[in-house]
Amino acid sequence: MNETSDSTVREMDTVSRFGGDEFVVLLTELDANFEIARSQAAIVAEKMRDSLSNPYMLEIGKDVERIRSTIEHASSASIGVFVYLGNGDTIINLLKWSDAAMYLAKGSGRNAVRFHLQKE
Repeated sequence: MNETSDSTVREMDTVSRFGGDEFVVLLTELDANFEIARSQAAIVAEKMRDSLSNPYMLEIGKDVERIRSTIEHASSASIGVFVYLGNGDTIINLLKWSDAAMYLAKGSGRNAVRFHLQKE
């Protein structure tokens, strides 16, 4: 998968905001074998989940009074994955199956990765 150890998604992949707090990540150049492609997608999804759970600092305060403070915050991610091997489905179905997998992740207690398991 030609990736460096510190990257979450690869240069060839596409990340797009889908709406609200939902994002779509299109992983390209995965293996043609379903099980290998699923494993490759799982690695990227877990890297994303792990990266998003790292704490970060938020600056809060009022500009007028020049009072600033920072607080540490952490997020979690519910990630749904659908492995598409080019079987002629519509983009609507691909998004629907990915969305269904995301709701499985949310339903499992959040901060998880779940797959929609449909093969050709």
